[in-house]
Amino acid sequence: MKKHPPTNIRTLRKILGLTQSEFAAEVGVSQDAVVSWENGRNPLSASYARRISRATGADERSLMKKGPLWGAYSQPRKNFTRTDYNHHRKIYWGNSDQGSAVRETGRCTDALELLFRAAARAGEGGKTLPLPAVVDSFVQWCRQTEEDFKLLKYIEGQLETRRHTVTLTKTYKQWREEQVTNPGTPHMFGFKDDPKKGDHESLTLSKEMHPVWAPGWDMRCGKP
Repeated sequence: MKKHPPTNIRTLRKILGLTQSEFAAEVGVSQDAVVSWENGRNPLSASYARRISRATGADERSLMKKGPLWGAYSQPRKNFTRTDYNHHRKIYWGNSDQGSAVRETGRCTDALELLFRAAARAGEGGKTLPLPAVVDSFVQWCRQTEEDFKLLKYIEGQLETRRHTVTLTKTYKQWREEQVTNPGTPHMFGFKDDPKKGDHESLTLSKEMHPVWAPGWDMRCGKP
């Protein structure tokens, strides 16, 4: 098996006091990836070094090779410490993860709007429209990120806060026809047929609902 040059990943992990599993969770990779970087089975790519640097404050270039591990922002250079990590987390990400999330959401929303508008502009004048492909690229990124960081249960917790009541009014004839053509909706709303009711009598049913995780679709006002 080909050995790749050693990295400072193990050094960083020990400084942070994290297990391989904990470190993997923080940077969004598998534990096997961390093991492979530490034993030289796989190289540490520049993109992952950049991600780890953003999360920890360690210098990305010194992460990719064995030797002194520098802080990303220290001048003059000095060895990276747990204190540097704590300082980076406080200054760069803030005292509150929720506060940081709000700030970063605004920044990323700006970038996303510029990307989508640029893609639409690029398709003007009869040219090939890249917008659908750009949107799909973003959708795939959302799904992959959720999977990499195991975020589904936390996303679902956020979606739970978006519960709302959906009310449908249909005639008994319409409800009965839907039982045949689209049985999911009558079942969801708890429709129970009453043979005594005429086709033209109306029935209003309500259902408390919350949206499901569906990147690229409206997750604020789901409809049945």
